[in-house]
Amino acid sequence: MSTTAASNSREPSSRLWILGPGRDLALFVLVPLWIVPIMLWAKTRIDLNIYGAMFLAFVGVGHHLPGFIRVYTDSALFQRYRTRFIAAPLFLLVVFIVLSLLHLNTLAVIVVLWGAWHGAMQVNGFLRIYDTKVGSFSPLTARLDWAMCLVWFGGGLLHSNFRMTSILLNFYNAGLPVLDPGAFAAFRLVWDVLTACVTLGFLVNAWRETRAGHAPSPVKFLLMASSFGFFWFAMVKVSEPIFGLLIFEIFHDLQYNALVWAYNRRRVDRGVGVGRLETFLFGPGAWRILLYTLLVLAYGTMGVFTGYSKVMAPDFAEPAWSTAGFWTGLFAVSAFLHFYFDGFIWQVREKELRQGLGIEGKKEAKGGKTLQASRPSRLLPAGWKWAFFIVPVALLGTLELHGNIPPAVDQYRNIVTILPESGRLHYLVANLEKFRSHFGDAIEEYSHSLALDPDFQPAHAELADVAAYAGLYEMALSHYLRAAELDSLDFKTREHLATTLMRFNRVEEALPQMLAIAPRFPQDTNFIYLTGVALMHENRSEEAIAYLQSTLALDPRQPQAWSFLGVALRMRGDSARAEEYYRRAYMLDPKNAWR
Repeated sequence: MSTTAASNSREPSSRLWILGPGRDLALFVLVPLWIVPIMLWAKTRIDLNIYGAMFLAFVGVGHHLPGFIRVYTDSALFQRYRTRFIAAPLFLLVVFIVLSLLHLNTLAVIVVLWGAWHGAMQVNGFLRIYDTKVGSFSPLTARLDWAMCLVWFGGGLLHSNFRMTSILLNFYNAGLPVLDPGAFAAFRLVWDVLTACVTLGFLVNAWRETRAGHAPSPVKFLLMASSFGFFWFAMVKVSEPIFGLLIFEIFHDLQYNALVWAYNRRRVDRGVGVGRLETFLFGPGAWRILLYTLLVLAYGTMGVFTGYSKVMAPDFAEPAWSTAGFWTGLFAVSAFLHFYFDGFIWQVREKELRQGLGIEGKKEAKGGKTLQASRPSRLLPAGWKWAFFIVPVALLGTLELHGNIPPAVDQYRNIVTILPESGRLHYLVANLEKFRSHFGDAIEEYSHSLALDPDFQPAHAELADVAAYAGLYEMALSHYLRAAELDSLDFKTREHLATTLMRFNRVEEALPQMLAIAPRFPQDTNFIYLTGVALMHENRSEEAIAYLQSTLALDPRQPQAWSFLGVALRMRGDSARAEEYYRRAYMLDPKNAWR
């Protein structure tokens, strides 16, 4: 009796949740609610441009390991898919070596798209788990869940300026022709309409299933809202690409690592077909969780040292093809294995997986419905999904080997017509024009960038530099002032601001900037000299002497520094030494030295 009562008391929780309401909400469903505040706090203390990609590699590559642990420690699973688990790594290594010998970067292109697909399908897997927990087995519901993940994640990519820029650059550098902007706009519109239709169909089906007594899991709806909304927020709304990629990667990896731990922990508790390594890693004890975490991070460390993050998250102005080296590409193979294995080792229709997730077998027969593979999958030959790898690799590899790759500036100008609302893209085009010394075109593009994103500090700083090169000093000064206001830690811009203020004889404004940042540029002879000059103009000759002496220590052939130092010494009352310095200045430059 007591056993029955305990079982019944646990039923409401086990019926809806994988680990329980608190842990499910914290680790699977509402992760964004605590990830975003923590990362925003970290962002104020850590330079993401320096450390963001490193951390992305830690978590991104590290989370491959838990899946590999399951593949190669679960003896029953390994025996069932032995051929796949042995042949797939060998096949991918051969493909990688061939492409590497041909100096092709096709894998880097495909891994980005597979990564987005993998993220969508992981969410779909959780949706099916939660539905299965409440006995919702409708094939139509399963297909609509899959379609919802596809259209919402795909739409997030299509509306993400930085992600689409990276994808298009990779494709263009693989030899594909540039896209027609009108065709892309039409395709995105069709996708948006399709998203609306699929969403409507999903809601109608959920309503019908509820009325029929087979209501989908309420947790599933909450997970959909959090996952789709967070993906769009990270890809579309976040202005800093590395920050958006990082916060969604943490969300994705935390879900996965927690699920693998929970599944293996239950297997150890049940003690059915569990090997020694599984028992050691996933037995009771907080220290095992710590060990598991350290192993994941250790595997991620290899991703950091091989530059794996440059493939998954290249710099906005640097497509993956230009940075993928041999070891980087080798770890892209790890990503492909992770994507491939996860496509079949976490099938909810498998009895072993359901038992490991606490899904009772009696629910399989509810309403006469069972968990089976979809009819199209049953009609296709084994291994048919490899077509999604082999065909694109063959096509893109051939195009890259023989194709005509357009110049970088033409690629960016095409993309900026496809995504005209992206201020960052106009900024990148401007950088290319600046590099080509087309200052007029660069100024125009920087201005477009700032019209779309008035607080984009790098555009202000670069526009100021170009305006100064072009002799437009008033324009340069206004943008230097704004750039320094937006980022007081951009010391190079503050140096340029100070020297421009000196050009306009605004010494009183320039001097505080110069004194604040002079220690940052101890080897910059001209800046140290100008700081001394500014101090002289403000009648602070005692302070000026140190800067002028530092100038001459760096470059003793500066006649004006000798002259100013002579003036400073004369103001101190040291006329003899002042006369000596005037003489040194005159010897170096009789026309411009004071006597």
